[in-house]
Amino acid sequence: MASLNWRVGVRIAGRFVVALWVVGGLFAGCAWGNGMSERAAILDAARPMAAEKAGQAVRIKVDKLNIDSGWAMLVGQLVGPPGKRIDWAKADDCDAELDKMLWVVLRNSQGAWQVKHMEICAPEPPYWYLEQYDSSAWPCGVFAGLEAGVGETLEALCRRERKAPARLPLSAVP
Repeated sequence: MASLNWRVGVRIAGRFVVALWVVGGLFAGCAWGNGMSERAAILDAARPMAAEKAGQAVRIKVDKLNIDSGWAMLVGQLVGPPGKRIDWAKADDCDAELDKMLWVVLRNSQGAWQVKHMEICAPEPPYWYLEQYDSSAWPCGVFAGLEAGVGETLEALCRRERKAPARLPLSAVP
């Protein structure tokens, strides 16, 4: 009899664990899905201008995408459609021999992402030369993880200059 009760208990516990796993997966999927839809909206906003500047269809390989207070900064590379390479000779102001970084700054206005600045074949990170842009309106969080070239991140440099409080990393949020 004790063996039967043990088996029933194990079976119930197993079903409970599976139910928790399914419910947890659904909630995790929702959170992941929202982040993915924001990412997709940003990529969808950037892709047409990138294709126009490249003179051909492109895909975007994202290396870094930071979003803060209605602003986004995307750093990555343009790649061709599946099975094709980009012909850089078709691109505006692009030297085929130099490195090609994609850099995009976007602003969310009334629920739609709009490109404010874009470089499709930057040989050096454009964010090293922010004095060329009206970057004072950009929140410091869009610079997260980008090196300032002086041993600190651009986000830390921005916060120090603006005396803005540092954001808590997601791992530190209770």
